[in-house]
Amino acid sequence: MYNNMKFESRRMILHTNDSGGVHVLQRLAGCVLEKDRPSPVMEWDAYDGEETMSYNMQNYSYTAPWKQFMWDKKRLESVLMVFLNIYQPICIGTLKHYLRKKSAVVHRKERPRLRLLHTTCRDTGELRVSCLATGFYPRHINLTMLRDGLPVPEEELVLGGLLPNGDGTYQLRRTLRLSEEELGGGHHYTCSVTHLSLDNKLDISWEPGDGPNTTVITSVVIVVLALGLTSAIAACAMCKRRLRGPKRSLKPVYSAAEVSEPEDSASHSSAT
Repeated sequence: MYNNMKFESRRMILHTNDSGGVHVLQRLAGCVLEKDRPSPVMEWDAYDGEETMSYNMQNYSYTAPWKQFMWDKKRLESVLMVFLNIYQPICIGTLKHYLRKKSAVVHRKERPRLRLLHTTCRDTGELRVSCLATGFYPRHINLTMLRDGLPVPEEELVLGGLLPNGDGTYQLRRTLRLSEEELGGGHHYTCSVTHLSLDNKLDISWEPGDGPNTTVITSVVIVVLALGLTSAIAACAMCKRRLRGPKRSLKPVYSAAEVSEPEDSASHSSAT
């Protein structure tokens, strides 16, 4: 493979007359194993970011933008034999090896956490309602936003791409922008999700007037602050008790400090 890429890169340099500078030949090759159905090996070449060749063994198609790089029938047959007898078994065998090695990870099922978020844009005053499904595995999921029980057309939505989380799970978002007229229409919005980890579909609903998200967040912060303040007061009380010691010992200590000379008083306070 290395020698073949060196040969191809030299051909590209001669064809384009690029004798100086740095030039890159890239090759992407692979196969797919889905539900124990292996796909044929596919390969793409690119020179300085421009595709120069693609080969798909599935439909035996070969394309090359430059005619001088087209393969003849004999070359196509020899490449087919190499892909079929060498690259295909190696590629599929490697995938099966890692599939067995990571079986517990690959076949696990993580339930999605569904949230319906609504925020107001400060510049335009526009309200944005988002359906966010996160923490799910495998990656295949069906996330739908409904208006009054009917699916919102995709052309009205901002469709986010499927994104990976740091723990190996995935997240997906759908966002709808609401005008003032639509907000006053009394509509009912629902996020609905179906996934392999769920026995039934998961729904969460919202209506304009239910209040912003900050209500929930603020209440949580207040509870946390209250708990923190209570803990701080209790800690201060315990600290004072430890510093004061038993009640009987307070009187002689402080009375001695009051009647002593300034130098003695300073040294006593420092020791205390």
